[in-house]
Amino acid sequence: MSSESNTAFQANVLKALKSGSSALCESSEVNVSLIEALILHSIPIPEEGAPRMIILCSDNIAAQELATSLAPFIKERDLTLDLILEKGNKVKQRNDLYDGTEIIVGTSRRVCEMYFQNGFNISKLKLFVVLQMDVQVKYGWRGFIGRIAESLPKCKQLLFMSSSSDERIESYVDEFMPIHQKISEDII
Repeated sequence: MSSESNTAFQANVLKALKSGSSALCESSEVNVSLIEALILHSIPIPEEGAPRMIILCSDNIAAQELATSLAPFIKERDLTLDLILEKGNKVKQRNDLYDGTEIIVGTSRRVCEMYFQNGFNISKLKLFVVLQMDVQVKYGWRGFIGRIAESLPKCKQLLFMSSSSDERIESYVDEFMPIHQKISEDII
């Protein structure tokens, strides 16, 4: 994707979110600069406590890569990010979340598990992001995503990103976001 279309894609996603809408985005890859822009939109200033952004990834590797890519950006802004992986110490992860964080990055299954173990509070959540939605549907993680999404306060925004769009994904997303904008990097 060229930097012009990348910028236009980001602008369209941010425009949708700033208008108060939720979005289903079709993008061939996880766009770190878009995630950084979303963080700036959702978390303008550091504030410890309940998370304000949750990012669900398809697997441990994707979550680790995203967290590593975001680390300099997060550090520069004095924000906190907790990485929640499948093969981690559950008690330590839960305690880290309980102590407070602004951004949670992890796999759908483990984040859902931590949430239902009262590991964190979603009262201040501003943005719920699901990356690689098509892969997560293929893995059978729809239920984990659904359990968290159904628990979200109604005024929060959701962003689902998928590398492809098909009827299964669109109908699934419609369950949580009956009114949303569909944004594709190819249309730009």
